[in-house]
Amino acid sequence: MRRGAAGFTLIELVVVLAILGLTASITAGLVVRPHTAAALSRASTRVASELRLARLRAMSESRLVLVGLTPDRHGMQLDRAVVDLGPSVTLATVGPETIAFAPDGSTSGGEVRLMVGTRQNLIRIDWLTGRVSQLGPLN
Repeated sequence: MRRGAAGFTLIELVVVLAILGLTASITAGLVVRPHTAAALSRASTRVASELRLARLRAMSESRLVLVGLTPDRHGMQLDRAVVDLGPSVTLATVGPETIAFAPDGSTSGGEVRLMVGTRQNLIRIDWLTGRVSQLGPLN
């Protein structure tokens, strides 16, 4: 072997760096972008849990508990406490703007529609029993 012939050429180094850059950009795009279905499922579970908690609070404290949406529609207001679901989640009510939970367990009823991207879930609150049901994906 000639002295100084060991090592990599400049072209080999450029090709390796280009492959590493391409691989990094592809994997970074997959890691950073949240999965829409999983985000919607998490948000639906959280909203349903908060609604059930509001009903339990109304019954245990023998008082009316009100639940509404935040002005930006990315969260809920539960007795003045804000439950933020993040900017990717949008909420809308079907029926009354504010859902009232009574001390006897009944509610004003209604539905909450959750949207993440193009996916939607619906949560229904039965007016008589106060039961909170997740109806699952709408599309």
